[in-house]
Amino acid sequence: MDKVVNSLREAIRLCGLEDGMTISFHHCLRGGDAVSVQIAEAIRSLGIRDLTVAPSSLTGGNDGLEDYIRDGTFTRFQTSGFSPALGRLLQSGGIRQVCELRTHGGRPAALKRGDIRIDVAFVAASTADRNGNCNGIGGHSAFGAMGYSLTDVRYARKVIVITDELSPYAVAPVSIGQEQVDYVVPVETIGDPAGIATGAMRPDRSPLNRRIAELTAKAIICSGHLREGAAMQTGSGKISLFVAGQIERYMMDRQISGDFAMGGITAILVRMRKEGLLRTLYDTQSFDQTAIRSLAEDPAHCEVSAEAYASPLAKGGPIVDGLDFVILGATEIDVDFNVNVITNSNNQVISGAGGHGDTAEGAKMTVITAPLFRGKYPVIVDRVTTLTTPGRFVDVFVCQEGIAVNTAVQKNRELADRLRDAGLPVLDIHDLQRRAERYTGKLPPLKPGGRTVGLVYWRDGTVLGEIKMNDEL
Repeated sequence: MDKVVNSLREAIRLCGLEDGMTISFHHCLRGGDAVSVQIAEAIRSLGIRDLTVAPSSLTGGNDGLEDYIRDGTFTRFQTSGFSPALGRLLQSGGIRQVCELRTHGGRPAALKRGDIRIDVAFVAASTADRNGNCNGIGGHSAFGAMGYSLTDVRYARKVIVITDELSPYAVAPVSIGQEQVDYVVPVETIGDPAGIATGAMRPDRSPLNRRIAELTAKAIICSGHLREGAAMQTGSGKISLFVAGQIERYMMDRQISGDFAMGGITAILVRMRKEGLLRTLYDTQSFDQTAIRSLAEDPAHCEVSAEAYASPLAKGGPIVDGLDFVILGATEIDVDFNVNVITNSNNQVISGAGGHGDTAEGAKMTVITAPLFRGKYPVIVDRVTTLTTPGRFVDVFVCQEGIAVNTAVQKNRELADRLRDAGLPVLDIHDLQRRAERYTGKLPPLKPGGRTVGLVYWRDGTVLGEIKMNDEL
């Protein structure tokens, strides 16, 4: 059952890829990705055009696709987000068709509904055997969990595994099994390990971020959600990592342990697992070398698909529905607690929805952390530029000046009282907005944009909003 094909070009030809079809790949290689451009070049060499690309997300490692977008090889994207460079191309009208942005849970739900149909899924694996068994923890280009590919191979018509380490049969452990794979293509490299995952990700201990993190940790502790058996997603941002460290110390001091942490796994969560503070880690994407090694060594560090992680159509509900609390960021938050993480206040696409909305809806307590302002732009605005997560799923906003609680949601009125009783600086979000504007001034609203170049979808398939062209790019 040898599935090895000598070139990507030949594998693509055997899969029957034609003009107008849809391909996918995953973003677990991050800034070290060397696969997407190889795929694009092979497709272009075959004269195939007008493809829809449905990756799990687009990072800086995918910026090399710009040439293939400009020449018409790729004309549409269905993804979670764009890197700033590809975002500029989108908003300058460089992508020919309207693109679709979904959450990490909304994407597998769209695959299940048939809203996205993948003709050929390209799966980078750090090691694979000749029959197609593969994983992301072996080999010199190890990147960890293959959570996004686990979903793609379930729904794709054809699957091509790409690896830079072809191993004897059979690879173990098996993340994706041979029964799901059509062809295996050995290449010189799938990516640069230095760009795939760094060493330990460390929090930023600046006074501002330290203040926000301390308030966030106190709010979570005083809420009552940090208890024996708690489930959490702490994130990988600088503030989030600082908060995770404080949660770790609190749990050690009180000798309590949580049921699980999930999402993108970092070194600090691995450490908490080794200290007995967490029983299980659910990993869709490993964020550093420590997490990669842990996934390979610890049977309680579990690789899970994006579907199991966050899809609202997952059988029995996704894992996010079991979260007690989640810590998330924002580029903007408005006075109704709606959150934007896709564009900045100048209406420039800089990132993507990721699992933001999925975890916000699933968690009992959703905490948004951000500074009061960035440069000349206040973070709190009258109305977010691009709606990513509706305010009804946001409970608390924390900045360096204090804590705003979304008391428009009935359950949060008691939470606000708890935080006040604990002596925390609970303020109305309008008060925080006014404080921000003392530094930045009241900025005029953005002028209406040009034509629509992107649609932002909620995880249930409904459209939340539009991304417009930006004439300033």
